[in-house]
Amino acid sequence: MIKRIGLGLVLAATTLLAGCGATPAAESGRNVLPTDITPVHYDIVVRPDAAALTFTGSVSADVQVVRATSAVTLNAADMTFGKVRLDGVDAAPTVTFDEKAQTATLTFASPLAVGKRRLAIDYTGKINQQAFGLFSVDYATDQGEKRLLATQFESPDARRFAPMWDEPALKATFKLTVEAPTADMVVSNTPIESVAPLGDGFTRTTFAATPKMSSYLLFLAVGDFERISRKVGDVDVGVVVKRGSTGQAGYALDAAAQLLPWFNDYFGTPYPLPKLDMVALPGGAASFSAMENWGAILYFEKAVLVDDRISSQADRQGAFSTIAHEMAHQWFGDLVTMAWWDDLWLNEGFASWMATKALTVFHPEWDADLQAMAGRDGAMNLDAREATHPVVQPVADARDAAFDTISYQKGQAVINMVEAWIGADNFRTALRAYMKKHAYGNTVSDDLWSAVEAASGQPIRHIAADFTGQPGVPLIKVTTLGSAWRLSQRRFGVDAPSREPLSWATPVAATWPGQKRDWRDMVSMGQSVRLKGPAGAPLLVNFGQAGYFRTAYDAKAFSRLQATFGSLAPADQLGLLYDYWAFGQQGTAPVSRWLDLAASLPADANPVVWMQVVDVLGQIDRLYDADSDQTAFRTRARTILAPVWSRIGWIPVEGEPATAVLLRARLIEALGRFDDPAVVAEARARFARMGSDPSALPAGVREPALTVVAMHADAATWERLRQMALASTNALEKQQIYGVLGETRDRILAQRTLVLALGAEPPTTLRQNILRGPSANFPAMTWAYLKANKARADALFAPGSMVGMLPRITGGWADEAIANEALAMAKAEGGAPPRLKASLSAAVYRAKVRRERLDEISAWVEQAR
Repeated sequence: MIKRIGLGLVLAATTLLAGCGATPAAESGRNVLPTDITPVHYDIVVRPDAAALTFTGSVSADVQVVRATSAVTLNAADMTFGKVRLDGVDAAPTVTFDEKAQTATLTFASPLAVGKRRLAIDYTGKINQQAFGLFSVDYATDQGEKRLLATQFESPDARRFAPMWDEPALKATFKLTVEAPTADMVVSNTPIESVAPLGDGFTRTTFAATPKMSSYLLFLAVGDFERISRKVGDVDVGVVVKRGSTGQAGYALDAAAQLLPWFNDYFGTPYPLPKLDMVALPGGAASFSAMENWGAILYFEKAVLVDDRISSQADRQGAFSTIAHEMAHQWFGDLVTMAWWDDLWLNEGFASWMATKALTVFHPEWDADLQAMAGRDGAMNLDAREATHPVVQPVADARDAAFDTISYQKGQAVINMVEAWIGADNFRTALRAYMKKHAYGNTVSDDLWSAVEAASGQPIRHIAADFTGQPGVPLIKVTTLGSAWRLSQRRFGVDAPSREPLSWATPVAATWPGQKRDWRDMVSMGQSVRLKGPAGAPLLVNFGQAGYFRTAYDAKAFSRLQATFGSLAPADQLGLLYDYWAFGQQGTAPVSRWLDLAASLPADANPVVWMQVVDVLGQIDRLYDADSDQTAFRTRARTILAPVWSRIGWIPVEGEPATAVLLRARLIEALGRFDDPAVVAEARARFARMGSDPSALPAGVREPALTVVAMHADAATWERLRQMALASTNALEKQQIYGVLGETRDRILAQRTLVLALGAEPPTTLRQNILRGPSANFPAMTWAYLKANKARADALFAPGSMVGMLPRITGGWADEAIANEALAMAKAEGGAPPRLKASLSAAVYRAKVRRERLDEISAWVEQAR
């Protein structure tokens, strides 16, 4: 972690960015393969046995021996080798496995000479029941339970599918052959090249060779699938679903058909494969919802399919966004890939940024740029705690790659800030040059900034180095000086390590609302800036909210802005709300400032702004124990939301904003949580009618209404919901209803939910969804149950573990003791992954907020009576 200030810090961070060379094996301190041998091409043949959860395989790899060596080390995990052969060598090598490093070393009697060789290995492997390597998914149909197979290799699990050099910079071409039941469809990255019946009920299918790509992008799916498709230019675009689900796939196909030509144009490089499939699987995973395999993107159904009876507007927006994110990866990540996991943000930050950009183009009515501010705020919240890390950070082992808010949302925010500073046209020119120069290769962050500087003519590296090479959030302080203002910088942090001084070259834009003038400049620590403006006018810093920093106004400046709050642009209303909730939690500003802003928000404000208010009120509610103070807070929360609820209501109004649909769902769930008697009664009434009246719970209110019913359920109602989930053969419906079961507030029913989650009934890939509710409502009870049943949980989430699943269910914790226990358990098992550290650090911080801020909130509630 870099902790120096000023020019020395900038130079150090720039060295970090530039020093990540494209051959990661040369870097010290990494668990990487020797560089004596590099792969060129793989021929892989597999024959899965779905019933036995095993498979046999053979791989023949064309390799280049770069330096003479008698030892060949490659990656392999959870497999047994059979015959091993190297052309020109008669004697079989000695095989040694290192399970911890996930490698196999083949030692030959004599050194291998420099040149091209072909290595062949026969092997057997495991089919997992969670999404690691080759895995199975069981699902219900009208004809009984069925099983399909698919692969998930990032990061780094291609080594569970075949012995290979499983590192992103060791790109090669792949030709995959699959022996599978004739009745099943097989799908991979490329089109089918040949099909041959084997005479035993199996068919041998060979796919065309892939382009040169990283191993984690290889893909296979086998099952009773159907495919719908459309020709988009020269590309065959398809959606692959389990049989009977094609009616839910049209939305995804339409979205992909819109997006592909736009991406081709934006990047200036046409999509290079002949086909692009989106493969939808029922269920879910402990750590992801979609994966960008080149030419065969994997999704879980909730993330991509749309059922008009079940899917909400949020589901539709989420599907379009996820499709855009994964399609953007076909360029950022697949065509051009980070050299090592240090630069994961080059994949994920850019895909997130491109998804938001695509949504603003195709669906401006969704206000995607406003909705993306929630992600930026989430990144700032993590970035202000000790558990943060730089966007570009040293990663010793691929298994520790940081798939988290920093890589995704902070990465996206930094890109957005740089684009706003240099201009959208310059930035697109830079990306086109970057794609053209590095196609089929690997890059580090400095390759991107070189392209940006060349295209814009602006020195951007110092900004990039500060914001990606070090952790933390800049804080711009605004001090009123009569008719002038002083802007200064320090670091915003909520614990001691995150307050250690750092400096950022921060692009800052300011304006005076209602005045036709603005100001733009850089602000760094130790270099305060003075600006003059209209006397008595409010100053708004970071207008448009493109900057990655928080803004703290002195009392006079805040008072002036507060007076104009209702007339500010929605982005700037959100900026104030996000910043002052952060300051209120930290204690550097009274939490009443956020509460006063929320209470003064006009009922006709942008629905996305209201969603922030709804979400924070829910966060506050979870800090209370079930006591009189919570009852008083819920009454006050209902009062704050009453004006907007009277406008939104249960029934859509003609001409309402598209985002009102999202707000309606949030309000129903929130008012149900706050014990609004009319909302609870209406949700129950609609649930009672849904069996005889399908229109009682239309898709837009179905999930929040079911959530409210589950919150307030008695044993009979809970059991009815459970039986609905059990009986449904619609995977989306099953997932939805199992998910709401855990929202019960009844301790006995929550205990039943925990038993259900680890029992035999639910599909394996839905268990973490079921656990989220009781974990949020009864964290101590949930943690005690998981500890007592750890062996069972580890087996259900293998080859991961219960610890690996925890980040998905700890988002509501506010208990320091159980957070520390979970962290200690993770460390004892080999280390806490970054996402778990982040989640548990948030739990510790919420516990601190509970101790230090609830009295102030309760006093505000009492004063408002």
